[in-house]
Amino acid sequence: MTDKNTHGRILAEFEKMRIKHSRLERAYAVFDNLRETRRDAPFEPKRWACIFAPTHSGKSTAVRMYLETIVAKDAIVRGLYPADMDPKQIALKQRIVLHISLEGVTNIKNLAQEILRALGGPTKGTTSDLLRLAYDYLNEHKVELLIIDELQHLMREKDKEKDKRGPSEEPTNLTNTLKTMLIRGLVPMAFVGIEEARSVVFNDTQLSGRCIKEIDYSRLDWKIRAEREIFENYCGAVGLKLKQHRLFEHKSDFMSGDVPICLHAASSGRVGIVSRIVEQAALIAVDDGSSQVLRDHLLQAVDSWAIPKNMSPYNPFREGLRKAQVFRK
Repeated sequence: MTDKNTHGRILAEFEKMRIKHSRLERAYAVFDNLRETRRDAPFEPKRWACIFAPTHSGKSTAVRMYLETIVAKDAIVRGLYPADMDPKQIALKQRIVLHISLEGVTNIKNLAQEILRALGGPTKGTTSDLLRLAYDYLNEHKVELLIIDELQHLMREKDKEKDKRGPSEEPTNLTNTLKTMLIRGLVPMAFVGIEEARSVVFNDTQLSGRCIKEIDYSRLDWKIRAEREIFENYCGAVGLKLKQHRLFEHKSDFMSGDVPICLHAASSGRVGIVSRIVEQAALIAVDDGSSQVLRDHLLQAVDSWAIPKNMSPYNPFREGLRKAQVFRK
């Protein structure tokens, strides 16, 4: 075990970890195709794609990894940044692909402000002025893809307004604004959110007709071989990352025995939850003075973190498997 292996360092290294899997490649291909339409048909109406999946399924991480790998590499090739610059810094600074969150966005003005903020533009003014500026900045910077995350916040604002004084029109106005941006050929988009947010875009027939792909990031099903392999490989990769990031002297084996299927049951097939369980297990392991994360540390992590946080309904490492929990309906 390394000497400076504090809890803070473990948490920091987990934030830095990036694990590749086949779903990422499929998402990258869709994003690349949308960007191609912006370059090859800049004045034609644009299309969109989406990722709607449960929380902690790896949606936002997929977007960050796309920016840090594919987009950062493109930015270097275009001479926008030096080849020795940290790809994560490039991802934050580049304006080829914008990634904005709708958290806190409740109206069209907020949306325009988020776009302008990402492009370094002014954020004060009337709604119409800011929206016009957002259009101008998107064109001026030749943004190839606008990724809009946390789409479910439109639903939450609608529910709040409904509770107060009946149905709100604002989410519809926001949806119409996004649709207008696509029809005017401004920029292709990718929408990201939880499953319930799907209705925000698919309830509008004009908007839904412009979708080119729903990218699958649903819970990985243990019964489907390809999905089981993605999950098992992810577990194995997390174990290797613990050593690669110099958190533990020896690699942690999450591929042997019942560990993969127990992690699957505890996480309900969500790779993001696997990372959080392993992170908590790593904190326990370092306190134990262990040179690796063991099965018992995972067991304790499910007890102390996953169950109290309502991420797991029970502890399969302790109780054994419940078939109804392991296999998705």
